[in-house]
Amino acid sequence: MVPNPRRLAPSVLVVGVLALAGCSGGGTQTGDAAPVTSAATAATTTVPATAPATASAPATASTAPAPPPDAVMPALHSRTYEQARTEFSRQDLSPARLTAAAQHKDVTLPRDHDDWYICDTSPRPGAPLPAATTTVTVKLAQDFSDCTTSFNGYLYEENDPASAR
Repeated sequence: MVPNPRRLAPSVLVVGVLALAGCSGGGTQTGDAAPVTSAATAATTTVPATAPATASAPATASTAPAPPPDAVMPALHSRTYEQARTEFSRQDLSPARLTAAAQHKDVTLPRDHDDWYICDTSPRPGAPLPAATTTVTVKLAQDFSDCTTSFNGYLYEENDPASAR
């Protein structure tokens, strides 16, 4: 006797669904390779069709716009002070937050230091720059090569009291 294809269809469908359910990846593998299904995925909740709909009050927190994320301190090393101010403006940071200081103790920073080079910054590049942070200190040198020259914080060795002859 030849099996009726209409009778096989429901059983093939059930086997297919069970096979797909086992491949869903929702279970956790154990040492014996048997999938373990967590209670959260096994439990189902049904709501009767006659259950009254409940209206929830609108949440005020979800209607307020999220605050913008804190800015990040840009990498300014080897740029000029003028380029640093431009970068701050480009990132919607106030250039007034920049405070310039000389890299060396024996160098006086001139009033016009836009073309001086940045040797160091505080905070460091990549650090969060919250709105509450009012100043960003940049240490400047007239020549970029002077950034790596230091005699105990002095540009010129003869000015360093520790290297007295």
